[in-house]
Amino acid sequence: MTTVGRRLAQLHPAWVGLVGVALYLRSAWYGLLPYDDPWLIGQNQLLHGFTWDAIRAVLFDLSFERRFQLGAEYLPLRDLSVMTDFAIWGERFGGHHLTQVLLYGGLCAFAAAFTLGMFAHRGLAWWVGLAFAVHPVHVESVAWLSERKGVLGGLLVFSACWLAIRYLEAGGLLRLAGVLILYAGSVLSKGHMLAGGGALAMCSLWVARVEPRRRIALALGAAIVGAVAFVPVYAAGRSMGMVQPYHGGGLIGTANLFFEAHGKYLQLMALGGPYSITYPIGTEYPSPWLRAIGLGSLVVCLALAIGALVRPSWRNAATFGLAWWLVFLAPVSQILFPLQNLLADRYLLVGSWGLLLILGAGLFRLPARSRWSLGAIWIAASLAWSWTQVGHWASSADLRRQAVAVHPGHVKSWQSLAAGAREQGRLDEAWGYTERGLVVAPGNWRLFHERGLIRHAQGRTQDAIDWMRKAASQPESHKAYANLGLLLLRQGRVAEALAQVRQAVEHQPHSAHNQRSLGIVALEAGEMDEACDAFFAARRLEPYNGANHFNVGLCEWTRGRPEAAGTAFDEAIELSPGLSPRIEEILEGRSGTDRTKTMR
Repeated sequence: MTTVGRRLAQLHPAWVGLVGVALYLRSAWYGLLPYDDPWLIGQNQLLHGFTWDAIRAVLFDLSFERRFQLGAEYLPLRDLSVMTDFAIWGERFGGHHLTQVLLYGGLCAFAAAFTLGMFAHRGLAWWVGLAFAVHPVHVESVAWLSERKGVLGGLLVFSACWLAIRYLEAGGLLRLAGVLILYAGSVLSKGHMLAGGGALAMCSLWVARVEPRRRIALALGAAIVGAVAFVPVYAAGRSMGMVQPYHGGGLIGTANLFFEAHGKYLQLMALGGPYSITYPIGTEYPSPWLRAIGLGSLVVCLALAIGALVRPSWRNAATFGLAWWLVFLAPVSQILFPLQNLLADRYLLVGSWGLLLILGAGLFRLPARSRWSLGAIWIAASLAWSWTQVGHWASSADLRRQAVAVHPGHVKSWQSLAAGAREQGRLDEAWGYTERGLVVAPGNWRLFHERGLIRHAQGRTQDAIDWMRKAASQPESHKAYANLGLLLLRQGRVAEALAQVRQAVEHQPHSAHNQRSLGIVALEAGEMDEACDAFFAARRLEPYNGANHFNVGLCEWTRGRPEAAGTAFDEAIELSPGLSPRIEEILEGRSGTDRTKTMR
């Protein structure tokens, strides 16, 4: 062993957590990205105050409106951690990023400590811990605030496994209780961590010389606790539509897509980037070689893992890593739970440790010189990829430019680039992004919709209407129907406008934008009851949007209910003080009907 190796071997490998912190520390200067961050965190007023009412809502309010506001999920520990961030940092979102980085540092520390506790090999624990801390597939989880659930859940899973080793070796009901509490917390942070029950069961098998009752207590306790914790998580996801239809149109088609995704995961784990928030994979971008690699490797992994389960002599670090990879791959395989995304880097955060353990076990079978040389090359390559990738999360434009560089057909990224340029007044540049997007995705409604918004920003209302008509073509484009209605209203074509916004609400009644648009047009059309119903629906869906309270107040005022109107106006001013002059005009009788909220 080299001098460096001997010195590392004398330190506890948990210190690798500092490497993870150092790698991502620059993200503490980042803000919110318009990639779920604004609506889930920045504008989510429920999480801004650490109050008993807010805590009660996070823990116990399972209504559709509340779950919709909290990301269409029941993940109370994730939400409580965000509330804690607001209590500490307020709206200084660099502090929120710092919390995420520190959580990741803790995750890496426990991953390394668990490796040491499980296999009693400091060199292996150090290398696996370092490789884990700097692997580029983790960048999405750490640099993206909306993925707090994954980092927090991963930290709790690894700490539960680390404590499980202590329980298996020394016993103690307090240790067992600690393991199960940590595991339950991981599931309530991110549903995918249900796989941690399988990891705990593996620990009970792989750790030698353990009393049988401890093995049974750990495995059975994890199964019961995991099932109980997962019930509300799954129920909320199911009711909110987070569990999607199978990507391949059925179980067999999805299985084929999963084999392809598995091949891509292996490529990414082998540092075969570039890395991105999206990849050209699926029915439109078939890759037979990825599918063959994914299927073949899966068969080998299953055979070896099953062999280790039935033959104790096979239970070593490599087979433990294989089993770990399969256990954490199962919830994101699309076969058990059809999820929104077919493939994502963040799905590998915890499971990646298994493949890195296999690689580490292989390295430590080599001569010392080769072992440290190859190991150092791997770490250096991982660092280079990760450092580059962290920089892409500094801004939405950087992130989306990387996305279209990796996957030119990703329409949402072209749309995001166009929207960002439009919002900054760079309308020609925005139009150019839609043009480039339409080259690879001709006729796409999202890009037509964005073109309508650009023409509206240029003051070319009729052109905007023409593009919006092209966009309003299917239920998925429900927002285009709503915006088309608002544009038609500007031209005084009230009947046409009302038909469009009604269709928008029919396609998606749970969109506050659609309901608000219906209210605006219906109010102008003299359909008071319909307008008020829509305004109240919008307020239920977005209770912390001052415009929604303003609209309800306007409705109540028009109905001749000044007391109810005053209450709604007070709430509107509290949330959006800039509405005060407009409300004063209404109360003083200096304003007629109001088209409160235009397209956005």
